[in-house]
Amino acid sequence: MTTYFNQRTGDRVEMDGQSARLDSLDNWKILDEGEEGEIVNDGVLSRPTLTAPGVHDPSTDVPLTNEELREENPEAAGPAVGQELTPVKDSEVAGHDKPPAKNAGLAKWQDYARKVEDDPERQSDIEGLTKEQLVERYGGGS
Repeated sequence: MTTYFNQRTGDRVEMDGQSARLDSLDNWKILDEGEEGEIVNDGVLSRPTLTAPGVHDPSTDVPLTNEELREENPEAAGPAVGQELTPVKDSEVAGHDKPPAKNAGLAKWQDYARKVEDDPERQSDIEGLTKEQLVERYGGGS
């Protein structure tokens, strides 16, 4: 049985025989029977198991519940705490209505075009366009 030890993460892998892949990687070492591996600081601070001296390791923090957070910081209990969410209709996307279906009437397409068109000159053209032109200019729904 061969035991490999990752010197950067502390991971251990046991397998029958040797692995050509792990042998080719410089961070994996074969351990002798009873040998403990040692994590080597390679200077990369982003590794989750290694932290520099004096650096806070957030992985050791126990997450707080919402109730514990409110008790810890009561001033934060402003309007956002307990605020109800406003449901969004399926026809609304990012503050705009979706385009009407391609087979919707001319009036629906004109209403939609007035809502989404910002250019005043193009706004005045909406009344004179056909439904097909509106669909082409403002996109067709399903």
